[in-house]
Amino acid sequence: MEGSGQGMQRRGVGRPSGVAPFAPQVTQWLREDPALSSLEILRRVRLASYRGGKSALYELVRRLRGRVQ
Repeated sequence: MEGSGQGMQRRGVGRPSGVAPFAPQVTQWLREDPALSSLEILRRVRLASYRGGKSALYELVRRLRGRVQ
């Protein structure tokens, strides 16, 4: 069935995520300290060479907090 969406793969649109490579490390930090602030996580990933925007990182942290808890 064309157009039903079944069996179709999602295609990436736009630029690749600059924050995605940091997701495993952020997940680890949140497991170690669930109360860790988003600002502290931003500081840490910037030390680890993240050059993207804070909004993208804060969105990642928000999604990961829901999974880790």
